[in-house]
Amino acid sequence: MKRRFWGVGTGLALAAALSVSPVFADVIDAASVITQAIVYPSSARITRTARITVPQGLQTVRLGDLKPGFDENSIAVTGRGDVSVKILGAGLQTEFLKEAPDERVRSLEAKILAVDDALAALQHEALALEQKKLFLDSVRVFAGTQLPRDMVTKVPSAEELRATMAFLEEGIRSYGDASQALAIRQRDKDQERQALQNELNQLRSGSGRQQRVLDVSLDCAGPAALVLDVSYTVPQVSWYPLYDARVESANGKVVLGAFAVVRQTTGEDWRDVALTLSTAKPAVGGRMPEIAPWYLRPYESRTYSGMETDGMVSSRRGTGLSKAMLNMAVAAGEAAPSAPLPVERAVEVSYAQAQSSATAVVYKVAGPATVKSDGSDTRVPLMAETLDAVFEYAATPKLSTYAYLKTRVANNPENQLLAGRVNVFLDGTYVGNAAISKTVAPAETFDLYLGVDEGVSVRRQLLEHKTDDTLIGNIPSSTRKTSFSYKITIENYKKRAVTVNLFDQVPVAQDDKIKVVKVQTTIKPDTEKYKDLEGVYMWALVLAPGDKKDITISYVVEAPRDMNIEGL
Repeated sequence: MKRRFWGVGTGLALAAALSVSPVFADVIDAASVITQAIVYPSSARITRTARITVPQGLQTVRLGDLKPGFDENSIAVTGRGDVSVKILGAGLQTEFLKEAPDERVRSLEAKILAVDDALAALQHEALALEQKKLFLDSVRVFAGTQLPRDMVTKVPSAEELRATMAFLEEGIRSYGDASQALAIRQRDKDQERQALQNELNQLRSGSGRQQRVLDVSLDCAGPAALVLDVSYTVPQVSWYPLYDARVESANGKVVLGAFAVVRQTTGEDWRDVALTLSTAKPAVGGRMPEIAPWYLRPYESRTYSGMETDGMVSSRRGTGLSKAMLNMAVAAGEAAPSAPLPVERAVEVSYAQAQSSATAVVYKVAGPATVKSDGSDTRVPLMAETLDAVFEYAATPKLSTYAYLKTRVANNPENQLLAGRVNVFLDGTYVGNAAISKTVAPAETFDLYLGVDEGVSVRRQLLEHKTDDTLIGNIPSSTRKTSFSYKITIENYKKRAVTVNLFDQVPVAQDDKIKVVKVQTTIKPDTEKYKDLEGVYMWALVLAPGDKKDITISYVVEAPRDMNIEGL
């Protein structure tokens, strides 16, 4: 019959406090492997497992190869076996190795070289983009100087002007998109190189040539086959969500696949571990800080003598340190072996948050997972589901001459989606990146943009821009009236009806001397304050195949004649 360890008897599992271990004659070295990892946004709780056979009596089991850098206050020891066994205590020590592992060093150096090559290629792309920008700038300058000269002898046609504007707009937008994508790739490669370099520096330094060992003191009622589990918290681990959205336009469905991208540079690969992802933040703590009274008093200069008062040790600079804090600072600088540290309280806090469904989202990965310790991305599948979707178009012709296809997706009633990047595939073709910008609750709807669709055309044309300086007896009026009028044209070239959400705006005065009057539209907007944004109009239009709609917007801006208006 299997039995679990107990500190003062038999029965349920007990987390062993790291207290001073009794001295035993028998020390049993036990090999351990990482079997479980609970990954948080900036740390992880890992569990090492050792399987050993021990004789009857007082024994010390030594678990080696614990990489430095973990939170020593977070260690907990549990176990199970086939006889009654008590965990009497546990203690940490430091062992120094003669040299760092050469194979790992060579591997890291090769990976850093590969990242450097990739960064050099990105630099070449940046230079090419800069040349493109210089070319666009030269075209813009040429158009701004040559066109006025040409208009003396020949007035360019509207089509020629539109073609020039469209060329510049497309070039500038393409440059902006490419620059942003390049900056993201550069950032990711810089982070990858830094993580690799940090690990290499650790191996080449003293910390790379040392390891921590844990001595666990046991009292065995008889010969036993035991399984020891040692859990502790490590930094240099992170994860974030990533999605693949495969949109099926024919049947109005979206197959959404959720993944976790895990990175770790703890100095030890995780091979075939039981992996759990959690949004909990154990480092923040589970208890809300309590607010204290806020007192105001006249400033008084204080002089400290360095004497100890009320449990505080004060320096002459006036910085008070408690005796406990001072002792901790001294202990931190002591040479190995360090004194054993208590861990029960820290373990309870982190585990309570990690396991609490009320405060965190937890994903348990199906099947074993492997995560290398080189800072590379490990993509782990979390779930896949088919969601209902409604397709519609969105267009803002003042900012872009394109209509953008998007889909409104209804989330599953049982799942919560975390904010993250989405790789979008439309009918099997990759169309770009989108994002779930905030956490999506169960059954909530969210938008996914699927890119430009030129089967729907939008245009915005200036019809009138006129300033009225009315003279009264040859004296200019004190008020200047500027009239604007625009026509928006939207056409559906597709063989099916489409819904288009069209956006435009009218100016909003933020000064009592400025008035926006005579606002008129030929088609009434569905809202004149889209998402509570003043002056942002939205029309929900349905266009049959081959249909065309025109919307005219006009308004007048009145202001003092001598006022320069920002934004007009």
